[in-house]
Amino acid sequence: MKRNISKELSDALGRCSLIVGTEQLEYFYQLYDPETGGFYYSISSRDAEEMTPFAEGTCFVIDALLSGGMELPEWYKEKVCRWLLDHQDEDSGFFYEDLWGKVTEGPRLNRDLIYSNKILRYCGVSPRYPLPADRIKNDPSSLTKARSKSSALPDYLESEAKMLEYLDSLDWSVESIWKTGQKLSTSYSLIKAAGYYELVYDYIKKKQNPTTGLFGEGLGWMNTNGAMKLSMFFCEPGHPYPNAELAIESVIKIYGGSEAPGSGTYIWNPFVLLDRIINAPGADSERLRGLLLDKGDKIVNRAIDCALLLKKPDGGFASGSRGATPRQQGYLFGWGFADESDLDGTLLVGERLYTSLHTVFGIEPNRSYYKQYNDAFWSRCKSKEKIKKVLPRPDEGVGRGAEPVARYPETNNIK
Repeated sequence: MKRNISKELSDALGRCSLIVGTEQLEYFYQLYDPETGGFYYSISSRDAEEMTPFAEGTCFVIDALLSGGMELPEWYKEKVCRWLLDHQDEDSGFFYEDLWGKVTEGPRLNRDLIYSNKILRYCGVSPRYPLPADRIKNDPSSLTKARSKSSALPDYLESEAKMLEYLDSLDWSVESIWKTGQKLSTSYSLIKAAGYYELVYDYIKKKQNPTTGLFGEGLGWMNTNGAMKLSMFFCEPGHPYPNAELAIESVIKIYGGSEAPGSGTYIWNPFVLLDRIINAPGADSERLRGLLLDKGDKIVNRAIDCALLLKKPDGGFASGSRGATPRQQGYLFGWGFADESDLDGTLLVGERLYTSLHTVFGIEPNRSYYKQYNDAFWSRCKSKEKIKKVLPRPDEGVGRGAEPVARYPETNNIK
């Protein structure tokens, strides 16, 4: 729909061309792996001996390309799906990456499941084996049966008492609220399939900070991160976000403050939260959106200014102010050099921020900014030569499951 907005807000949104463009498209090509159809996480990940492409990063790139108007050619769909399907475990239905093997657990395992299945859906391909949530929905007793074969399914799904015990065990303080939100949001489909959505919904509502509409003590960027993750449980019809007006006012205050966001997640997550609150089923969207409009241009300009601080010479954006992050959820992705970007940051403050900055104001974003490059991009990918691994391990003892070396510190990335 066409919406009347101020010239100031229109001009601010026009600056979005600074965060999505041909530089990012070239960056994606540099990370493409012609053997698998997957994408590496960063340049150091691409060049390192022991690193491999992985589903989450691949899905990030596909999301960005499709959102910009590109299409997936048939040859690519066949290649990437063949690679993904080989990762699915027959016993549990989860997907295990070559990068980490079957030691994967918790949010990392859930994310690998979510992103692998999302790519398959994009390609119109079904998983080779039933997914964990489908197993539970189709046969509730399968939870117990599956656990006898695999430790992948969490035991808190076995009963209401165990679910409550698990929720009580989580850390709901501001320092850990994003971790708690991450654990619950990545388990969302499993929680619903097991029949505990209402229980978790009611529990989370009681944990909300009634003075801010967010989660955790105080009012800062971390509160919005936790709220964004937990807002996943307030997107169902009849389950609106509680204290919506307070939450919107809190985000406006945070974006108008002097504290700089330390990572791409801090920049983007507040807009996801706002989008979910304002555009939720049954929400009074126009009234809630009106709370944002007076400060809209200032918030948008600051978000883009903060994103540009993360821009790197390779054409992408880093996850944090100290460069690319070497790991996520405790799992190693790359070496995290200070002068390189990564796929997480490039998607967060690129396509995702671009989209959210528009939809939160009820504006349909342009979806064709990459369309003219479609044929040339995929032609280059199809003819790309095998990756030559040229980057040795930076220090002995750094590798799968190990801590990154001190000279490549982890960025403040909490997605």
